[in-house]
Amino acid sequence: MLEKIMLGAMISSAVYAANQVELNINNKEVEGQVRLDMAQMGNSMQGTYIGAGILNGDESNSDKISNIDPLMELSFMVMRPVTSMTGLSLGLGVKGEYTKLDGSHYSALPLGAEAEMKLPITTPFPFYFGGVLYYAPSVLTFQNGDEYFEARIHLDVEPIHNGRIEVGYRKIDTDLGSRNVTYNDALYFGMRYDF
Repeated sequence: MLEKIMLGAMISSAVYAANQVELNINNKEVEGQVRLDMAQMGNSMQGTYIGAGILNGDESNSDKISNIDPLMELSFMVMRPVTSMTGLSLGLGVKGEYTKLDGSHYSALPLGAEAEMKLPITTPFPFYFGGVLYYAPSVLTFQNGDEYFEARIHLDVEPIHNGRIEVGYRKIDTDLGSRNVTYNDALYFGMRYDF
């Protein structure tokens, strides 16, 4: 089922002029993400993205969960280059998260920031370093949820134009009202293509 959802998202992203399609894996999990550039859809909002993603988490990379469902998200982000620092882009965004943890429904609306820097080094291929930080306190966490926290770092290499290979680390906490829960704490390997 997850494979069909990811394949459908990737096919539909080409129809709607997607800016980014990304697939991350490790030995237990698969994660897919699509981001649509609003400017490519006839809108004048340069650097504004809407997206969707799914992470098929595994209990072995989680804490205190015995029955884990995929984490699904919708996102909105505005990202701009920093004029005073060549190669650096910063973004602010909001996400909608939903999953079930041991049968408990969990949803959150975290706010966050993203950053990406093209490294100023001389190599045959460009390298990028990036990070993501999203947080939702209990007032932005719903159903049985109490808090949401997500942190990621990644290093990318671009061996072909607009095609990247990525190595990263993610930690996602989906705390319930009754207990602290780490949904995912894992390294991953991925590929990303920009349209």
